[in-house]
Amino acid sequence: MNDNAYAPTKIIAALEVLLAQLEATLTPYLAEGDGRTDQLKIKIDAFKEKAARLKSVLSKHQAADRRKRDLAKQNKANTRHR
Repeated sequence: MNDNAYAPTKIIAALEVLLAQLEATLTPYLAEGDGRTDQLKIKIDAFKEKAARLKSVLSKHQAADRRKRDLAKQNKANTRHR
C-alpha cells in the first residue's frame, strides 16, 4: 500500500461510513428501547461526535498548513524581487 491509503481524511471518512453502517444494522434493535441498546446508541453517538471533532481539527490543521505554504511562497517571491 502507498502512504496515500493512510491519509487522515480517508481514515475519518471510513470511520464515518462504518459508524453509519453499524447504526443502520442495529436500528431494529435500537427501536426496541432495551437498556443495553440505549447504551449502545449512546456509545455510537459519542463515536460519531469524536469523528466529527477529528474532522474539524484536521480541516483546521490543513488550513493552517495552506496558510503557512502561501506565506512561504510570498516571502520567497518578495526576496527575489529585491
